[in-house]
Amino acid sequence: MPEITKEFAALPLEHAYRHKLADDGRESATHQFVLPQYGIAGFYYPTVRANGHAKGRLHLFGPAFEAPIEEEVELMVPPDMDFDDWRFGPLLMAVREPFKTIDLGWVGDRIQFEGQWKAIHPPYAFSSHPKGNPPYYGDDRTEQHGIIQGNLRVDGRDYPLNDFMIRDHSWGPRVWGLNQHYKWIHATTPSVSVHFFEMMSFGKVETRGYLYKDGVMRHVASVDYDIDFDADMMHDRFRVTVTDTDGRSVFVDCKAFAKYQLDLDPVVLLNESVVIVTIDGEEGTGWCEFCWNRDYLKFATPYVQRFAW
Repeated sequence: MPEITKEFAALPLEHAYRHKLADDGRESATHQFVLPQYGIAGFYYPTVRANGHAKGRLHLFGPAFEAPIEEEVELMVPPDMDFDDWRFGPLLMAVREPFKTIDLGWVGDRIQFEGQWKAIHPPYAFSSHPKGNPPYYGDDRTEQHGIIQGNLRVDGRDYPLNDFMIRDHSWGPRVWGLNQHYKWIHATTPSVSVHFFEMMSFGKVETRGYLYKDGVMRHVASVDYDIDFDADMMHDRFRVTVTDTDGRSVFVDCKAFAKYQLDLDPVVLLNESVVIVTIDGEEGTGWCEFCWNRDYLKFATPYVQRFAW
């Protein structure tokens, strides 16, 4: 991987592994499947609490399936088990080289998966931003794009993998409901990677993220977007111009091929649109997650086709 500025290269290697958490802490490392050629999207999602209560999820959805396939496991893990060999139930996650190479696996009833994820650029840590990470949403988090190579088997059918995969690793407190709304956006092509996380809480808007292009990573300075919703207030299309702190801009056009509503918290719902993207004419894939307060979403949905433009 090309070298980048010290601002983004200084993350200690221990942050690739499990953290010691405060009592209200939570750590997660989600990996997103984006496979439009198969009509499949999904996520592989290990989490662990400060007390050792761990969960593993592998959810798949999209036009390839009549209904989502959701496999999960939860149990207590020992305090000395780390991400170099994170193994319980059907799940394996093993950091082989910090921030560069990770082995992933799942052996479930309907889903079997094995693969190796390799980063295509260094991690973007929210702590590298002058304002850091919003503290109600973790002590820190890293976002990174990579390639997953391996095989996904569903109900006995094999889907060979050599595709972009998003990785999101976060640790610390997480109070979902303090977000009135957020947008968690990823887009990757062979030559460009874009991520931004726009959070709306306590009457303020906070934006973090990066543009990685020509071997150079910079913070996102501004985003300007348009959204097309369906009748259920799921986002069908998301068009955004992303400008970084060097003044570089890219135009990202996202079109959903799979949608899913993720229920993880009693206060908010997460609307997931998994997308085919074009960045300045180059094709790739991505993910657009919108977090909504449940009451607002219920109230606004009947109005979306009349007033949302």
